Amino acid sequence: MLVTYLEASRDLCETDSILFGAALAVCRIIGAKVSTAGRATGHSSAIPAWRRRIEERIAKARALIGRLICFRSGNNRPRIARTVRMAFAGTNVSLSQPDITQKLTERIDDLKQRIAAWGKRIRRYTERSTRFKQNRLFQSDQKRLYESLERPMVSGTGPAPNQADTVAFWRGLWSGITPMDPVIITPDDVAEAVHRAPNWKSPGLDGLHHYWLKGFMVCHSVLARQFQEALNQKSLPSLFTTGITHLVPKDQELEPSLSVTEQNLADRVRYILRSNIFGDAELERLQREAIPSSNGNATAGNAVPVDAQQTAFVDSAVNIPFVANSDDDGIVSHELEKMRSILEESMLETRSMPLENRPRLPRIPLSKRNRAVVRALNPMLVTYLEASRDLCETDSILFGAALAVCRIIGAKLPVAGRATQKSSAIPAWRKRIEDRIAKARALIGRLTSFRSGNNRPRIMRTVRMAFAGTNISLFQPDITQKLTERIDDLKQKIAAWGKRIRRFSERSRRFNGGSLTRSLAKW
Repeated sequence: MLVTYLEASRDLCETDSILFGAALAVCRIIGAKVSTAGRATGHSSAIPAWRRRIEERIAKARALIGRLICFRSGNNRPRIARTVRMAFAGTNVSLSQPDITQKLTERIDDLKQRIAAWGKRIRRYTERSTRFKQNRLFQSDQKRLYESLERPMVSGTGPAPNQADTVAFWRGLWSGITPMDPVIITPDDVAEAVHRAPNWKSPGLDGLHHYWLKGFMVCHSVLARQFQEALNQKSLPSLFTTGITHLVPKDQELEPSLSVTEQNLADRVRYILRSNIFGDAELERLQREAIPSSNGNATAGNAVPVDAQQTAFVDSAVNIPFVANSDDDGIVSHELEKMRSILEESMLETRSMPLENRPRLPRIPLSKRNRAVVRALNPMLVTYLEASRDLCETDSILFGAALAVCRIIGAKLPVAGRATQKSSAIPAWRKRIEDRIAKARALIGRLTSFRSGNNRPRIMRTVRMAFAGTNISLFQPDITQKLTERIDDLKQKIAAWGKRIRRFSERSRRFNGGSLTRSLAKW
């Protein structure tokens, strides 16, 4: 179905839009959840929201401690006195009573204990996060872990380098590179590059994962043609080149060092090229080029032309046999029209959609059914890809195809846009329990205030809600006993909820420690 769209693609941007539309159609077909409010492009802070809230509480508590100490020392300015009254709001403490100094000391000690508890919570999270990152880094890259443990962190306390000098240094270094020989990009090159790419690594600005480039095989020839045109014209869309370069110093010297020379860069490139592992066919081809033989013509005559191979490859992808009642794929012939309509809707939707408004494509299961849907959309993409004018259009086509796949298989797409921030590592059930604990603690505070004699309307309303559904009245003689029982019951619930969280934390710590032990044993 994509053949028609790809044939009409004029450039890479249009091809990208077509592929995104196809992916969106797949997500809708399979029932995947698609976001509707666009995709946020701003990077959120690495500090979690709960930690920022705790740090704000600590800052406010420290400021309040300073005001209380000033008032205890005899500073009776109106601003200080007003802050102290707000600190004792909801209690029966008056600033003119004889034991006000003792009340101030108790309030200061209580705030200090809260600050210590909040700081301990942040330290526990920091230590746990550090252990988790080190364990993951040990499993993936032990060299980086040991370097991070042994090498001191570069603080960069010296003066910042001049921006113009830094840009001129790197521009002069990179502009002196010898031009490369002409490169011819074939569909086989695109297929090989896509084949080695991971399926669900974080996509670029277009939001298109490598999985969709693997599934929509009919786009390989179009991408090869449009990449070749971009190389010949020496121009690429900003979608493929826009980015930010961060200069990270390796030592205390912030100025550009002459240790980075053209020879160092050439050695690095040579090392990368030598690290490539060639297959048997590639080694035979390199051997024939290096050592010409007498039967070179016969070998060349027996070889299959690249264009013929690619044509047969595309034809086999386009002319996929479809069985009416296939037990393996689970797709019947009458579903093709529905899939085609979903694909067209996704193409129209993503053709003029800005990159920041594209939904985030989910990771779909690699089941037979989903693979069959992706294979079925390949012949439909040919028309779109053949009409693609540049890489941006090709990218749009592929994204539309991926979106169509998600819709066809019913994959769920996020409803709040494709945000680039990382999700919190705290499970949802733990967040719910922490919310219950916070509400229970707030209720305990209101009940304690009412028991101490605070009869403000807000406090009384909260106490009535706490005893809703019971025959307890706030004016009965044993209300103090009922309040104490209710407070003890809430404290027991908080203890049980906290014990559940601690059990999970201990189990998670044992699991991570066991994983690290097994990895060390293998090493």
